[in-house]
Amino acid sequence: MRKDSLKTFLKENKKLIIIIISVVLVLALGSTALGLFVNVGIDVDISSIEKVGTDTVVVPAANGEPLSLYKPDGNGGISSEPFKILAFTDTHFDTYRKKGKYTMEYMVANIQREKPDLVVFVGDIVTSSSNRKRAEQIAEVMEKLEVYWVTVLGNHEGDNFRSISREKFIEIYSSYPHCLIDSGKKITSDNEEVWGNGNTQINVLTEGGVVSQSLFFIDSGNRVSKEDAQTLNIDTESYDFVKESQIKWYEERVEALPIGTKSMIFVHIPLPEYQEAEDDAGKNPDGTFDYEATSAKGTKVLFGKSRESVSASDYNSGFFDSIVSKGSTQAVICGHDHVNNYRILYKNVLLCYNRSSGYSSYSVVTNGMSDKLEQGASIYYVNQDGTLSFGDIINRDYFDDTEVMKLY
Repeated sequence: MRKDSLKTFLKENKKLIIIIISVVLVLALGSTALGLFVNVGIDVDISSIEKVGTDTVVVPAANGEPLSLYKPDGNGGISSEPFKILAFTDTHFDTYRKKGKYTMEYMVANIQREKPDLVVFVGDIVTSSSNRKRAEQIAEVMEKLEVYWVTVLGNHEGDNFRSISREKFIEIYSSYPHCLIDSGKKITSDNEEVWGNGNTQINVLTEGGVVSQSLFFIDSGNRVSKEDAQTLNIDTESYDFVKESQIKWYEERVEALPIGTKSMIFVHIPLPEYQEAEDDAGKNPDGTFDYEATSAKGTKVLFGKSRESVSASDYNSGFFDSIVSKGSTQAVICGHDHVNNYRILYKNVLLCYNRSSGYSSYSVVTNGMSDKLEQGASIYYVNQDGTLSFGDIINRDYFDDTEVMKLY
């Protein structure tokens, strides 16, 4: 078409062209709006999930004592068998349904196979935008499985304006019968309201009604507030930290336990001392450690690798110092850093990374560290004497991950 002919065509069809462009723009904007505000669900058929069931007994909180759990012995008493906790972290159920389908499929299958006494989610479980439906689906899946569960919030729950709030996540989850989150506000002895959502304490009982382990679930926030950043002189992009009121609440709850009672903490964002522990242990270039060595400070790596730096808050609020001082907590379990999965004994406290579980976010494959996927879960056994034993699940050892690998 000659230039003069093109000009004539455009002039004669100006209105039509404007209409076509307007329609295209409306369709594009409509599609974008749909993605922004329509709830996107997880690709899962909940009706087809076979229940696991549980014989775990729940003793409701009463008279200032937290909720307790125990395994029955079949004769009306409490079993002395290990209490089994199966934990997932960073499932990142987002709008990328294809990968999320495999995350859900393997998560459900792991629960069905392991038959845990309690399932724990260590944060960043439901992420991205328009996520209320996905939050409800997680709870509905756990109800269908009929297994008790708890979650802590990660840094990505509620981190954009199209997400439900952190408070709403806890409100939704705690409304389901098998979810054991305490959604109520906590108050310290000096009447200070404890910061965060879903801070929870649960006692595990063993034979004779003895508390073998007290489990603490702590909200570590997402990004530091502008006010805290200014007051503490840290970057506004810093990850958040466990607040003074939470530390006081933890200390008071530990002090209320029978003397000598052991405890463990689940928190999404690692404490700054994780990096101290790594540095003292001495990391090899490939992320491994000398597993036979013990440092001059008594630091010893028991398991795993560190393949990314510790993404802790820029501010150290002193939570770990409190943990060491109180002498109750023997293990801190976090998520957050997807390609770290170690257990390091540091100052007589095990600093643990739960194995990352989700396929939608970064991994050793996306980071070019391996040609094999390493997502899975971690197992924590609470023994009768309060000591801990550990298990590690890598999904590819149980499932053919050929199809999910094609998505990378």
